[in-house]
Amino acid sequence: VPDCEHIMRYEHLKGMKFEHGVQDCYTILRQFYQDNFNITLGDYARQDGWWDKGQNLYVDNFRKEGFHLVDSPRWELKKADVILMAMRSPVANHCAIYLGDGNILHHFYGRFSNVELYKGLWYNATVGVIRHKDVSVPDDFQVLNILDLRKGMM
Repeated sequence: VPDCEHIMRYEHLKGMKFEHGVQDCYTILRQFYQDNFNITLGDYARQDGWWDKGQNLYVDNFRKEGFHLVDSPRWELKKADVILMAMRSPVANHCAIYLGDGNILHHFYGRFSNVELYKGLWYNATVGVIRHKDVSVPDDFQVLNILDLRKGMM
């Protein structure tokens, strides 16, 4: 079972130019899970604007990829959790990977991929958190309660 005790590799995923369906937030997620946990996620065809055309890429596919919804009213984040966000959309159309210490790795539409603090727009657009069944985190690993994070932003 892969675990998060080792240092996660993601520096090579920063600074990439955005190209929807080729190099986007889902591509970063797939590469991160392959590089760090040897977990291969499916590559789903996706047209630009799929979220406004009746598709739901994340909800329709993540259970079969081994993810489950984090069922916690406080969404306690663990390293390598995937944060789902709805950015001006009726469904989750953006994802980020939680790296620990309040940081996320993501590739937002039209921007270069980067690591930044999980707050503000990203926090407010969050609609769910999913966790892969084959990625374990040590019991003593510090988790971030996003409600505590929000308190610190007010």
